[in-house]
Amino acid sequence: MKNKSSLTAFYSIVTLFTGLDMAIVIAMVWFGLETTGSTFLVGATLCVATVVPYLCEQLLGKFLTIELSLKRLLYIRLVAFAAVLGLSFTDAALLPIGFLAIAFVVGVTDYFTISTLESNNTKLVLAGLANSDTSARLMQTAIQIGAFGGALLGGVIVDMFTVNQTLQIISLAAILSLFAVFLAAHPSEAVAVADYTGDAHRHQPTCLASNLYILIIVLSMIGFHIGAFNSLVPIVFQKLNEWNATVFGVASGLAGLGAFSAAVLPWIKLNRYGASALVILADIAIVYLQNLYVMMSAAFLLGFCINSLRIQLRKTLIESAPDARTADVIAARSALFYLLVSGAAPMILTLFTTSAFLGIEGARVLMIVSAILLTIAVVAWRLTPSLPAATLNE
Repeated sequence: MKNKSSLTAFYSIVTLFTGLDMAIVIAMVWFGLETTGSTFLVGATLCVATVVPYLCEQLLGKFLTIELSLKRLLYIRLVAFAAVLGLSFTDAALLPIGFLAIAFVVGVTDYFTISTLESNNTKLVLAGLANSDTSARLMQTAIQIGAFGGALLGGVIVDMFTVNQTLQIISLAAILSLFAVFLAAHPSEAVAVADYTGDAHRHQPTCLASNLYILIIVLSMIGFHIGAFNSLVPIVFQKLNEWNATVFGVASGLAGLGAFSAAVLPWIKLNRYGASALVILADIAIVYLQNLYVMMSAAFLLGFCINSLRIQLRKTLIESAPDARTADVIAARSALFYLLVSGAAPMILTLFTTSAFLGIEGARVLMIVSAILLTIAVVAWRLTPSLPAATLNE
């Protein structure tokens, strides 16, 4: 019973944090495009949100070892969302510099959130509370429930309130959620278990195998596609199809629902090539077919296929960690590459939507290109030698 309550507490935190982060990303992208009218600025803003955390990690990593604990994550999120709340009461949020500042804060928060949650999810396996397959599916289920709810919430709030009001609502909700975690959920058991460290040499440097880095890169290409979706689909919906933010929120939410279905329906399995092919077809339907019902069906299919691939990757990454220190390194590296690539994607792709290159019509083509690049990465994954199985407590 204690183990079950610990798992419930941990994955509830994952769902809550993912939903709030998704809501603020939806708001930033939509308001940025609507307020500035610059597709490239929106892409640059999303890029800053990941490049800066990358540089910070590289710099800090030379001087100290960052412990990825849930307690520390709660404090980081409190400071971050308090800063966003403060900015929302000024005119900074309406200026490009304000968007960049918020992007920086959200990016740093996302980096530590993803790194910490991924690391602690692996430690649950090391503590013997779940096997790698169950842990991967529970983690992905929690993420997708949060993404589904956060996307819908973000889209609705954006259409109902101003940019400052939207930031205030989401920031206050994020701060209150932290107090709720402390007072109501009180995740002491989850923290104690998830912060499990069974390796006496956990502070010694850990090197990862080269084939493991290939899997991390493939996971990053999933991030590239998600970054493309977050930056290019708003351009198509807002500038080309003349749809509102709620439609974008619904599309993101249905993608999350499709991903959730992939996590909770393990008997429906797609092989890597089939999932990749369906991703391309779903992207074509979303950006080229201007029928709302077709778009919504394609968004659901896209989420299902993307998550099928991601669950397989996460399972392999979890199984490759024989101890807590390695789990920290894998989580940090995978989160780092994932955020870096998913952040660079918007800036790179939106650059080509400027008048100097393809124009905003190019958003449709570039979305398909991102799906093709993901397929190439999946092929590379298929050609990668299998990783040796780790000794885990199952």
